[in-house]
Amino acid sequence: MVSRLLRTWYSPHGCSSAFDPLRPLLSLAAAFYARGLQRNQAWAQARSKKLPRFVISVGNLAVGGTGKTPLTLSLARNLYSRGFTTAILSRGYGRKQDDVVRVPTSGQTASLMKRFGDEPVLMARKIKAVPVWVGRERTRSGEAAIGQSGAMVLLLDDGFQHIELNRDLNLLLLDAHHPFGNGRLIPLGPLREPPEAIHRADAIILTRADDAKRCAKTREFLREHYPGKPIFSCRHQLMGLKEGLAGPILPPEVFHNQPAVAFAGIARPELFFRSLDALRLRLCRCLDFPDHSPYGAHEIELIMTAVRETHARFLITTEKDFVRLPEYFQKIILTAELEVDFGAESEAFYNYVKQCVLRIRPEAFKPKNIPLEV
Repeated sequence: MVSRLLRTWYSPHGCSSAFDPLRPLLSLAAAFYARGLQRNQAWAQARSKKLPRFVISVGNLAVGGTGKTPLTLSLARNLYSRGFTTAILSRGYGRKQDDVVRVPTSGQTASLMKRFGDEPVLMARKIKAVPVWVGRERTRSGEAAIGQSGAMVLLLDDGFQHIELNRDLNLLLLDAHHPFGNGRLIPLGPLREPPEAIHRADAIILTRADDAKRCAKTREFLREHYPGKPIFSCRHQLMGLKEGLAGPILPPEVFHNQPAVAFAGIARPELFFRSLDALRLRLCRCLDFPDHSPYGAHEIELIMTAVRETHARFLITTEKDFVRLPEYFQKIILTAELEVDFGAESEAFYNYVKQCVLRIRPEAFKPKNIPLEV
């Protein structure tokens, strides 16, 4: 049902016939959502606060699937390497606690995930030199990052809708192929906000820009309707597969024509499965689970049944899924190493961000020769 709904959301024809009986109910829910969104944003705007540091928001208009976390990691790594003391602020999807706390860089990920959320745990593991703070109110998280981590640049992961905290640079991610899905608000479509919210963005980043023609068409549309905004494009490049999160990338010839099972509990998992084609392995079974889904005994049994039935040699998932797996199961898993690649626009994008920081917070730049911990 979830997969069918996602296909409907990203279809140019709107709701499929399978959802016709539910369309009146979904339309009513979308209308209530729009009214609630307008009221909530007005309330948040009235309470908005500003922190004495440079705040960068990385966010999107659609539900999941645009690659916010990989871009946040890439941006944090680049800022740190250029001499900016940086911290990442995350809501921590699914957290029930109200406290503000720094995510540990060690420990069993499955248990940590329950307290901090899967994406914050992943980011804390991937880039240990940059502290990751979680909290429902980003203002409080930012104050903790400033006071305890000495952060000069604050990165809001998934922060476009969190307008309670003023930002100095608003980066909006859009899928180059389907920037607005079917163009409708939740639950009729994938949009958290109407496309007009693009006016709040300082710059637009087109992600998954593998198709040059589609990317050029989307750029043309954005330039026509939202002139004057810098537009950059990037793709998610599969670097290879590795054991766990920190193992070395294995040679690609190891996987050629070998049977494998892949599974993922992310938004639009078909994009992940498609990326594995580059390894020329033989994907015998692809299992998709709900986004952020925890992996219990039932899910593990489904995965292992697929392995037994297909005689798979390799079991593959995303890094985000890996941190949600029980420790005993992680030992037999390969994860896909994905990197954000801006191609020829790489220097232009990262210099754009650097110049934005220096224009407002020149004191944030403190060159240092410290190797990046990963």
